[in-house]
Parts: sequence; structure tokens; C-alpha cells
Amino acid sequence: MTTVDPAIAAALADLSPMELDRMEKLLEVRQCRLKFALEHHVNTRGEAMDFTNFPHIKELYNSVAAEIVLQGSVQSFKSEWSVIDHFAMAQSGLSVFFVVPKFEARTTFVQNRVNRCVERVPEYKKIIGRGFFDSVAMKNFGKGVVKYVGSNVLSDFKEFPGDVLVVDEVDECDAENVEYALDRLRASRYQFKRYIGNPKLEGRGINAFYQRSDQREWFVPCLECNQFHLLDWFETIVRGIEDSEGNIVRYELRDEEWEEGCGNDIKCICPDCGGELERASVRGEWRAQNPKSSIEGYHISMMCSLLNTVGGMWDRFVRAQGDPMKLQQFYNSELGLPFSAAGNKVTEPLLDRNIEEGYQFIIKYDRAHIEEDRHEGPCSMGVDVGSRFDVRVSAPTERGGRRTVFIGKLSTLDDIYEVIEQYNVEKIVMDSMPEVHTAQEFQEHCAYSLGVDVWLCRYSGEGSEGRIRYNPSDRMISADRTMILDRGLSQLKAQKNILPENHKSILNGEFVDEMCGPVRQVVEDNRGNSKFEWSKCKDHQRHADIYDYMACKMMVDAVIEDIESG
Repeated sequence: MTTVDPAIAAALADLSPMELDRMEKLLEVRQCRLKFALEHHVNTRGEAMDFTNFPHIKELYNSVAAEIVLQGSVQSFKSEWSVIDHFAMAQSGLSVFFVVPKFEARTTFVQNRVNRCVERVPEYKKIIGRGFFDSVAMKNFGKGVVKYVGSNVLSDFKEFPGDVLVVDEVDECDAENVEYALDRLRASRYQFKRYIGNPKLEGRGINAFYQRSDQREWFVPCLECNQFHLLDWFETIVRGIEDSEGNIVRYELRDEEWEEGCGNDIKCICPDCGGELERASVRGEWRAQNPKSSIEGYHISMMCSLLNTVGGMWDRFVRAQGDPMKLQQFYNSELGLPFSAAGNKVTEPLLDRNIEEGYQFIIKYDRAHIEEDRHEGPCSMGVDVGSRFDVRVSAPTERGGRRTVFIGKLSTLDDIYEVIEQYNVEKIVMDSMPEVHTAQEFQEHCAYSLGVDVWLCRYSGEGSEGRIRYNPSDRMISADRTMILDRGLSQLKAQKNILPENHKSILNGEFVDEMCGPVRQVVEDNRGNSKFEWSKCKDHQRHADIYDYMACKMMVDAVIEDIESG
């Protein structure tokens, strides 16, 4: 692994004096990096680096690129590489400006990732001498120095002449301040850069840096036809099964011999001959998809490492179907890929797939309901508050879904009380805003006069909190708006939100319009940080449906999930 690439040696003769100086420094860094990795470094479990069972990481340690981008899944060795690489940079006499997401977490990062690493490796202790641990923010290592900063504190981005910029967990960092970090390198003749992270959104964060790179992907050989293929989840593990309209309704494994409990892992199947691809092949190779770029970019997924079973990934993939938040986590954390918002909205064909054949509503101007206009219960209810009250009532089904029995836009609380009694409603979730006093009046009346349990819901988090908080003392729910709307979409995709055949005529078409209005999209704040949010529009029925979903789940489960009482 220490042999100088002949192509590099040949290219040295054509470099300018400044370019030659940079390349000589990169070669010095590489030699030091390899020495650390091969002879000294141990991971958090005290294990030496393993290039035999994980051949895909060799090229990272052999690199002499001035700028490197690592877009990877969790457990992809990128953190181990960044520790060794920035130690090698400092040992080679360079000043390293190391950015972590938050100032508040900087101490934890340095103590767990840096200090503990030094404590475990005698060679590192020998290099640092005394004084290395005196500061969390600034550390001497060999001939160089490292400054660790949180991306959220701009004042720390000053008065440090750096040669190397390392940005760890790019997608968690303040995007605007990361750009300011480049100013620390302006006076250096080296200006080396490393961007490392677990991707979130397409074209944002670490994926934006990866798209500018040469986009290297890991190709492995087939054991039968010897052709090389990219370890692509959708080309070698699963195939999508489409309906008559071209929509993927489910996935199945390409490995037709595998079954749960067989004792073997799922095979990666060759797209050419159907043979087995060798996941951790020593013959595997990185191939640049954008070779014109001088930036080296590596996409590393869990599939590259035998530490992770494909069977485990398949189980998590299946459980994520229909749930955009879980699916995004699978893409990001396991495939090391960004997630696209494409297709994440309620559509008319999706509503149609929830129709129960022969099930019809009686439709009036402001309401629609089952023929008898009453139900023996128990039923759940969701109420969205606006100029009118959008009301949704459902009865639970045996397969864990809901059968809609009433949909309306009602004018007064008395109208809602009437529906509660007609449909034997047992549990209600109501929008707490904007009419707080009205919501509390409704809650108290239902509790003391009707004996019905009412919870008030307030949206929070918007794509960042990812959970529901329940406060039993005042029957208040705080729910991440993006997450809870995701759950409503998941129920429709699972065909667990049963609708009548004539649902398109409900409320003169407003029911369908308001269900289909919101779109799950990427939004960016004024600092360049991105996240998913559902767009806001005339969507009262969609929220009434979500509140009814929460009420039904509490009623049926009798146990509150995700509880974090306040």
C-alpha cells in the first residue's frame, strides 16, 4: 500500500513549483496516514485497522487528493478515517481547522473521538508529548496544530491561519458558517479540504459537495460472469412491482432462494447473469462517475461492509415502506444516499386505493355520512379549527385501520356535540389553535357533560423533532407537523384509511382537494440549512384526518406511544 502510484510520479515532472510543493506535502501526509493506520491505530473497540475484510477503504488511505468528500452511511469507517487523516495532517506540520456541528457538543466530540483515541495508541502519546490535553479547542500534534470549533459559533471562525479545513457531519452544520470557514485557508499555499457526512437531502449538505466531486462508486465482480457492478440496492437487492398505472406498490428480493430463517444472508444479484456479486471482494474497485472533477468523492453504503447483513437491511427497508420519515432514515443511514421528496403527497389514485367496494355515503352540502347517520361505536374523531370546524369520524377496523363514517364542515360546537352522540365517539383530538379558548371550552364540555376524552394538539418541530409529546395533566399533544403528516400518508399507502366509493363528491370536491393539497418538500432557511416540510395551503380536511388518526390510535392501543410527558 505504500508504493507511489506511477501515474503520480509521472505527473510530478509537469507541476509548477507551487503545485509540486503541495503534492510533496500530500505525499508526506499519505505516508504518515498509512503508517498510523497500518502500524499503530486502533478503533474504539481496541481493534487494529482491517484492510483485508474491508478492501473498499484502502483507496481512502492511499489518496493524495487536496480535496476529499466522504458521503457515507453510518458504520462506514468515515469517522475513523477523518481522525487518522487529520492527525497525519498535523503530524506533517499543517494547521487543521476542524469544524463539528455544535459548540455545545465540541467537548464531547474531542473527549470521545480525539482524547480517547490518543489514550489508546502509544504512538500518538509519543507524538503529542505534554500539554496536548490542556485545551479542548486547540491542540498541538507533532509539528502541527488543530483547532476544534462548533459551526454555530461564528466568533470561533477567526484568528486562526489554517492549512486544512475538515468539516465533520456536514448536514448537521450551519451551512452559512461553513462557507466562512474557507477564509481560514486564504493565506495558506496548501488549502486542503475534507468534507465528511451522512447525507440527508438531494443536492444539499454533503450531497452538494459529492455532486461537485468525481463521484466514486464501489464496483465488485460477479462470481459467475466476472462482470463488475455497482452495489446498488435497487439493481442488485430488490426489484419494484408496479400496478397498472406504473406506481410501485411493493418490492421483492432478487435473491429468490433466500427465505427468513434459512441461515444465510441475502445475496447481491448480478444484473447481467443472475449470479452472486462478491460484496467484499479484494478485486473491488472505485470507479469515478464524474472523472473530470479534481475533487475525490466517495459514496460508501452499508452494503460495502460485511459487518452489516443484507438481511437486516431488507427487514428495515420493508418496515420503512409507506413511511417517508423511516424511508428517509434508511436511505441516509444505511444506503448513504440523500432522500428525494418526489412522490410524497396524497394523490387521487392513492385515495382511490383506499375505497371499499360497495361502501357509499349519503352526501349533503356540508356533511357526508353512512346511511344510518349514526354508529354504535366506539368511534374516534378529529377536529380542525378554522372559519368552520372540519370534522372526521372513524370506526376502527380489525386489521389496524380506520373506516370513515362521517366527514363534515360544521358551524358550531353544538353541531359537533350532536355528531359525538350520534356516533358514540370515545376519543377526540382537536386543533388547539388558533381558537385556544374555544378548544378548551370544547375539551371541558366533552369531559364533564359527555364523558368523552378530548386531547388538544399543537404542531411543533416542523421536520426536526420527529416525535409526539403527550402531557396527560392537561390533555395536550405536541406533534412534529412533518412527522405526523407522514404518518397519515403512510396509512393511506398501507390502505388502512377506508373511504366510500363516492368520496370525490364529498363537500363538493373540497374533501379531495384539501386531502391532496399539501406537498412534502425541501425548504431552506435564511442560513442555507435545509429540511423537509409539508407545504401549507387550504388543507383542513387533511388535518382533521390526522387528528382522527391520533385519536383512533390512542383509543385502540389504550397505550400512548412515544410518550414524553411534560
